[in-house]
Amino acid sequence: MKKKLWNKDFILLLQGNAVSTIGDLMYSVAIGYWVYQQTGSSALMGIMSSISMFVTMFLSPICGSIADKCNRKWLMVGIDAFQGVMMLGVGILAWQNALSVPIVLIAAFLASFGSVFYSPAMSTLVLDIIPREELVRGQSVQSGISSLINLMGSGFSGAMVAFLGVPLIVVLNGLSNLYSALTECFIHVPRTLQQGQQVTVPGILRDMKTAILTVFSDGCLKRFVPCALIANLLAAGPMMLMLPFCMEKGFTVDMYGYLMAISTAGSLVSVLILGIVKLSPKARFRVMAVSFVSSMLFFTIAYFSSGFIPLSVMYFLGCMTNGAGNAVFNASMMLALPEENRSAIMGFIQSACCGGTALSALLYGLLGDVMPMYIVFAAGNTLSLLPMMYLCFNKQTKAFITEHGE
Repeated sequence: MKKKLWNKDFILLLQGNAVSTIGDLMYSVAIGYWVYQQTGSSALMGIMSSISMFVTMFLSPICGSIADKCNRKWLMVGIDAFQGVMMLGVGILAWQNALSVPIVLIAAFLASFGSVFYSPAMSTLVLDIIPREELVRGQSVQSGISSLINLMGSGFSGAMVAFLGVPLIVVLNGLSNLYSALTECFIHVPRTLQQGQQVTVPGILRDMKTAILTVFSDGCLKRFVPCALIANLLAAGPMMLMLPFCMEKGFTVDMYGYLMAISTAGSLVSVLILGIVKLSPKARFRVMAVSFVSSMLFFTIAYFSSGFIPLSVMYFLGCMTNGAGNAVFNASMMLALPEENRSAIMGFIQSACCGGTALSALLYGLLGDVMPMYIVFAAGNTLSLLPMMYLCFNKQTKAFITEHGE
């Protein structure tokens, strides 16, 4: 029978991830606010935000190779169960007023260690349980549900922190991860070509070499990796440090929550449009190029905005256009990668992208302690236009998007 988009496995995956996304959202807001209230340092916020990115940068190529050889279902179930138990432990410590910044940092490291295995397994699984011709719609639906949850939750995040308190939110996050693990047990996960092969150091090194050669033999991908690293280094940090930025602007934690909801609404609008409208190959390329470049301009104007309303409007437009550009490029990339070592290749690409993001969060956190944040944010975002324009208006990029659109 012809595979449908809305099949049992896709629905199970969506609802399980929806519940865990709610828990992760509330936890990230609560623990970020707790750390900033305890220390008042944007540098420490940058360190906490960059931990997961550094783990991803160093381990993604290795974990991607391992994920290709493992049973992806039980890998995902085990990681969700581990993170659920860990969050319950952190919640108990918070309840007993025994939670400390070092413990939060250790928990962030352990959670990111699990996520770096989970991400390639999850990404490749989506491609295997929905029709290839429905990939853009399927990813848009998945992103849209996540964005909708973030939209609904972010606007009330500040109030939820005040009403429920940090301990209860952490415990609820643990329970949401355990629920996700339970539902994943009932998903039918197709075997990968390498599944069951023994995991060895020479095998991992061989997969990493293949991934690197595959990326740099493609005219678009060999430009995308360094451009993404530089662009993330210049522009990703401000998006991870919006809480201290809002505090510096004189906004309240509730207004920060509203801004996060507005930014999520922008991403949601873009994925909903792409999920409904079927674009031609040439139109996809134009959407990607214009979206990436215009998003940088919108974010720069947003950082210079002094009022909350102008900031929110520009941030909404920036997130909407950035989401559209990423959706188009990611769908083409997923279709272009060879199935036999797709996770390893994605791990290498993710490593480069996250490396720039991790360094960006750390750099902007340190600069934010000595300089006005809006100046360094706007300057870095303006410079990021250079690599994005080079990538978006390159002939190889156009060919890549138009050839891998179906």
